[in-house]
Amino acid sequence: MQGWLGRRITVLAATGVALAAATVPLSAGAASTAPTGPLAAEMAQLLKLQPGGIQVSDNALAWEKTGTVVVWPSPGESVAPAGLGNNVRADAARRAGVAAESSRSIQAVHGCPSGITVKDYYCFYTDSNWGGRRLQFTGATVRGNAGNWGFDNQTSSWVNTDTDVTVYAYDSPDSHLWTEPEKSVNSLVSSGSNDRMSQWQTQ
Repeated sequence: MQGWLGRRITVLAATGVALAAATVPLSAGAASTAPTGPLAAEMAQLLKLQPGGIQVSDNALAWEKTGTVVVWPSPGESVAPAGLGNNVRADAARRAGVAAESSRSIQAVHGCPSGITVKDYYCFYTDSNWGGRRLQFTGATVRGNAGNWGFDNQTSSWVNTDTDVTVYAYDSPDSHLWTEPEKSVNSLVSSGSNDRMSQWQTQ
């Protein structure tokens, strides 16, 4: 009897080792969802602030629920590329609902998508003349905190391609900085407002 129990324990122990080993590929698979490419570190930092984003190219992350897209300039460049940028992950772009933006020839205003083929956006830029990162929000985001998206006190220019949304930018809830009417642009906010936006809301 002891011999039989001993063999059974040995079999169970071996099975446990096999099961433990089987979990290794799952962990490795989870790690593969981390951003890749030349801007991986910047993307990983933003994902800590805003989990749930999907890498859709070497330059961009997208959030399916709100349609938000953040596009970085390629290393050595000062302006974020049109569309989603380089090395688009087509399957990921479809999952995030931004596949139409993968073409650099989409209708856009200083990179901020507009027109029939894609949803309209309002976009903030971290440099003047629509340079730096481009943060694209749809009307689904009716208010936001810039710090939650990693660009607190960094906005220098903007575009609003939305036909039925007006954007109001603030330093604090009682400190209005500027208004973005429908279908409007600004290459450089006033000196008193530059790099001061901390929050916004739409109507």
